[in-house]
Amino acid sequence: MIRRIPPALLLWLLLLGGGLWFIAARVTVVSDMAQFLPREDSLEQALLLDALREGPASRLIIVGLGGTQDAAQLAAASRRLAERLRDDGRFLRVANGPLALPAVERERWFAYRYLLTPSAPDAFAATGLRRALTSRLAELAAPLPPLDKAYLPADPQAAFRRLLAGWGEGNAPPLHHGVWFAADGSLALLLLETRAGGLDLDAQEAARAAVLAAVEPEVSVLLSGPGIIAAASRDTIRDEVRWLSTLATAVMLAILFAAYRSLRLLLLSALPLLTAAVAAVAVTALVFGSVHGITLAFGITLLGVAIDYPLHLFSHLREHESARHTLWRIWPTLRLGVLSSAVGYLAMALSPFPGLAQLALFTVSGLVSAALTVRWVLPPLLSTVPEVHVPRRAGGRRSGRGLWLLSGLIAGATAYLLASPRSLLETELSALSPVPPAVRELDAQLRRAVGAPDVSRLVLLEGRDREEVLQHSEALAPALEHLRSADVLGGYGLPSAYLPSAATQQARRAGLPAADELATQVAAAQQGLPFRAGLFEPFVRDVAASRELVPLTPEAVADTLIGARLAALLRPHRDGWLGLVPLHEVRDEAALVQWAAQSSQPLRYINLRQATDRLVERFLAGAGIYLLAGLGLILLLLWAGLRDLRRVFRVALPVLAAVAVTAALLHGFGVRLSLFHLVALLLVLGLGIDYGLFFARDDGGEERARTGHAVAVCAISTASVFAILALSQIPLLHATGLTVALGVTLSYGFARFVRRGAAGSHRPE
Repeated sequence: MIRRIPPALLLWLLLLGGGLWFIAARVTVVSDMAQFLPREDSLEQALLLDALREGPASRLIIVGLGGTQDAAQLAAASRRLAERLRDDGRFLRVANGPLALPAVERERWFAYRYLLTPSAPDAFAATGLRRALTSRLAELAAPLPPLDKAYLPADPQAAFRRLLAGWGEGNAPPLHHGVWFAADGSLALLLLETRAGGLDLDAQEAARAAVLAAVEPEVSVLLSGPGIIAAASRDTIRDEVRWLSTLATAVMLAILFAAYRSLRLLLLSALPLLTAAVAAVAVTALVFGSVHGITLAFGITLLGVAIDYPLHLFSHLREHESARHTLWRIWPTLRLGVLSSAVGYLAMALSPFPGLAQLALFTVSGLVSAALTVRWVLPPLLSTVPEVHVPRRAGGRRSGRGLWLLSGLIAGATAYLLASPRSLLETELSALSPVPPAVRELDAQLRRAVGAPDVSRLVLLEGRDREEVLQHSEALAPALEHLRSADVLGGYGLPSAYLPSAATQQARRAGLPAADELATQVAAAQQGLPFRAGLFEPFVRDVAASRELVPLTPEAVADTLIGARLAALLRPHRDGWLGLVPLHEVRDEAALVQWAAQSSQPLRYINLRQATDRLVERFLAGAGIYLLAGLGLILLLLWAGLRDLRRVFRVALPVLAAVAVTAALLHGFGVRLSLFHLVALLLVLGLGIDYGLFFARDDGGEERARTGHAVAVCAISTASVFAILALSQIPLLHATGLTVALGVTLSYGFARFVRRGAAGSHRPE
C-alpha cells in the first residue's frame, strides 16, 4: 500500500526542487565590491567611491620579471611581454619604458604637436629657430634615438619630443637596455592598467591569468596591484572557508550525535539548513538580480544558527507523544525566537550599503524558511523516532539578585567602553585586509620600485562642461608649479597636460606664422649652420597645415591611450563636470590646505585617505544605529509576545549583558570593533534572545530538563563552530568567529544563571 505524502511535505519538495533549478539555471554570483560601498551622498564621497571602483589607481598592475642575472635577457623578455599584452583587449596601458604610442596614434599626435605644446614667444622667429637648430646640432653629435633623427626635418624644434615627455611617467624607474628596471637591477618592471575597474574581481583575475600566460617559462614573475590583491583575497577566503567549514561540520556532527545518538536525527537536522540556503539564495537573486560572493559566504555562516530550530524539537520529543504535538507545545516560543532574530537583521535592510541590505534579506529569508521547514516538514518525518532521553536536574530557588547582577554588568561594561581613551571602532580599511603581510610587503616593494605615485591627495576642479574644466586646469598650472618649487609637493597631474582646452589650441593655432613668413625665418636661422638648403621644407608645410586644424576635443581622442588617461581625470558629475588633479609626494599638507582655502580659483583640496576614514566611521556609526534599531524592534516584539515586562527583562537582560561584556572584553584585549564585529553582535543578540525565551517558558520537572538540554546543545554546537571560525587568519572570519563564540558562551551562561529558580509554566502564545 502506497503511503500518502502529506501536502506540506509535497509542497516543500516542489519548492525545494524549483529553488535548486532556479539557482542552477538563473542565479549569478557576482564579485563587484562596489555593492559593499555606500550610495553617493556628497561630492567628496562620490569621488572616493569612483576612485575605488574605476579610478586608475584601482586598475593598476605592477609586474616584476626576474629569474636571471642577465639584464639584456630580462629587457628582451620585458619587451616581448609588453608586445603581447598591448594586443590584449583587457589592458588600456602597457608601459615598460618611455611612452610608446601605437603607430596610428603617433601620426595623429604628431600632426597636432603645435596646438598641443606650448612654444616660446620667439619660437618661430629667426632667433628662436636658430637656437633650436643649434641644439639639434649638438644632439646629432651624440647618439640619438632614431625617432628624433627621422623627425628632424619636420620637427627641428623637437615639439613632439616635448609633447611625449609631458605625457610620460612622472617618477619613472631607471632605464637599462631601453626598459624599466628596479634600482638594484634585479627586476625588469612593467606597469599595466586594466580596462576593468579594480573591484571587478573576475576581470582582474582574468587579467592576472593573461599576464602569467604571456610570460616566458624561463622568467619568474611577481605581480601586485589593488585588483590582483582583491582577487587573491577572494581566493584566500574561499580556501579558508573550505577547510574551516569541513572542520566545523565534523565537530558539529560529533556534538549532535553525542547529544541524540541517532543518525536519522542528524540527517533530518540538515533539512532546515538546506532549505534555508536554497531559499536565501533564490529570494536574494530574485530581489537583487544576483547574489554577491561575500553575501553567499558570510550569509551561509549566519544561517548556520538555523540548526537550533530542529534541535529544540528533538530535545523535547517524548515517548507516546507525536512530533506534531511536541512542536505545538514549543512552537510559540520557537516562533517568537525566529521573529526576534529576523527583525534584528531587517534593520540592516535600511543601510545605505547595498551589500548589507542584501545580506539582511539573505539571512532573514533563510531563517524564516528554516523555521517553516521545522514547523511543517519535520513532524511527518519524525513519526517513528523514539523519545530523546535527557538527564534530569533538580530545579533551583527563585531569586531576583541575578537580574540586578546582570544590570550591573551592563552598566559597568558600558561605562568602561565610554571611558576608555582608546578608540572603540576600527576605521582603517587596511586593518581588515585578508591579505597576508608578505603579499602587502611585496606590493609596497614593487610600488617603490616602479615609482607608482600616491594618488590619495588631489585638487578638485568643477565646471559646466569639459572645456571649462580644462581652462581651470590651465589656470591652475602656475600655482601648482610654485608649490612644487617651494617643496610643498613633488609633482602633479593636470588634465590639460594631456589635452589643452579648445581655446588654448585656437590661440596657439592663431600664433603660427604663414608659410612664406616661416620659410624666410628658417632661411635666416640656417645661415652659417651645416644644414642643406630645403631640409626643413616639411617643417614649413606642417606648420602651414596646423593653421587649418580643428582643435581636438576629449570626444575626438576618446579612443586613444592618452584619451583613456584624460577620461580618468575628467568625470561627469550631476549637471556638470569634475577635473581631478592628483598631487604626488605631498610634503607639507598644512601649507597645501592653506593655499587651497585662500585660492581665488574654483577648486577644492581633498585627502582621500581622510575621506576613507570618515566613510568607514559613518559606516560603523550607521551599523551601530541599525544594531540599536534591531534591538528596539526585538524588545517590542518580545513585549508583544510575552505581555509581561518582568519576563521581557528576564529574556533580554542576559543577552544584553553578554553583548556588553563581549564588546568590553574584546576592547580590553586591544581589539577595535569593525563592521564584522557589529554584525556578529547582532547574531549574538538573536541567539541569546532564543536561549532566554526557551528558559522563560520553563514548565519545571521533566520539561525543564528538556529545555536545558536543548539550549545547551544549541549553545555548545554554535560556540564550537564559531570558535573554529575564530582560528582563521582572515579578519572577517576571525572577528565573526571570536565575537559569536564569546557572546554565545556568555549569553548561555547568563541566561542559565537568571533561569535558576525561575518558576511558573507560562508560555508565550
